[in-house]
Amino acid sequence: MSAWRCLVVAADGTTNWRDVEAVDESALLARLKSEGVTPLEVSQSGGSLLARLNQPILLGRRLSVGDQALILSRLATLVGSGLPVDRSLDLLREQAERSSQRATLGRMLATVREGGGLGRAFEEQRLFPAYVVGVVHAAERGGGLAAALQSLADRLALAASTRRQMLTALTYPAAILTATVLALGIVLTFVIPQFDMMFAGQEANLPLPTRIVLVLSRAANAHPLMLLATLVLPPFALAAFLRSAAGRLLIDQHGRRLPFFALRDQYLAAQFVGILATLLNNGVKVIDALPLARDAIGSERWRHYAVQTERLIREGSALSAALSHKALLPITAIRLIEVGERSGRLAATCAQASNIIGETARAKIERIVALANPIAIILLGGLVAGLVGSVMLGIFALGDFAG
Repeated sequence: MSAWRCLVVAADGTTNWRDVEAVDESALLARLKSEGVTPLEVSQSGGSLLARLNQPILLGRRLSVGDQALILSRLATLVGSGLPVDRSLDLLREQAERSSQRATLGRMLATVREGGGLGRAFEEQRLFPAYVVGVVHAAERGGGLAAALQSLADRLALAASTRRQMLTALTYPAAILTATVLALGIVLTFVIPQFDMMFAGQEANLPLPTRIVLVLSRAANAHPLMLLATLVLPPFALAAFLRSAAGRLLIDQHGRRLPFFALRDQYLAAQFVGILATLLNNGVKVIDALPLARDAIGSERWRHYAVQTERLIREGSALSAALSHKALLPITAIRLIEVGERSGRLAATCAQASNIIGETARAKIERIVALANPIAIILLGGLVAGLVGSVMLGIFALGDFAG
């Protein structure tokens, strides 16, 4: 038996510390649950259990996907342990670190205590995607709020994990690109000028690569700000264009031809089908789930696809047939959804399809990372070697001319 130090909350909302002996963490949790109390903190020799209940709430007017998952997961734990929704929100408010966080949770709490429900509180504060609000409304009508909150938390946590993986895939090449620009700047502004006097008056006898490097070096030293702007502004301009309406339209129309944007399409497909699965699994009808899933997708083409799918379903088509009207979803996903319609397990097969698409996307991300790293290193080494090699060609050419 091991000794555990537990901070628990009773059904009436009172909290207190208790010393409990149990064989392991699972036995401890089972004992606390049987006694009708909810563990807020459990530790043994400095360890901790249910660490997510002890993590700070980062609640403001905007929440990251990970923060949304954390809030929903903590609510699911508290509500699933038997605490009323209002008391659960009150506990989260007490643990909030900033006044803005406490104020937001306080407004949500006031809405719940006025009889508006958790779904209405989420809707008024606009902190969560529309489909989260839809699932919570459906769960409050049909029961199973804790399970619904946990399924939403799992969906958001998966989305956050995928986003982190994609950012990680881009971080290393971006760092190498930055290092390449810095290395080029140092070579052009400090190294090449050391040879400028040696080549003075002999430009006509120098190889073309050497002359090009000398021109670049002189331009970098004469107009450094202009050179910096030439290197820095195009990526920012491209990023701004891609975020504009015209850029998004161009991506939606032609992005599938480029590997990175094709991968983005796979991510959106997994997200779309996964959100549908979460909605359907929590009692939302297909015709009501499609608009909620549509609003959660950040692509005009996918939103139009969802609108067309909804129109076809209203005209009498099955979900699988409606989804196949345009080649956005993989055929494997369409077939799984069709099987789910016939077997009455639509939510489960949608979840399975989302997992398959997501795993395929993650495997591609891993391959891209595996290829991008050595390519970026070769690019850096090749550019620097090209500059140095051009200077050496000039030196050799001068030696041949002198001889």
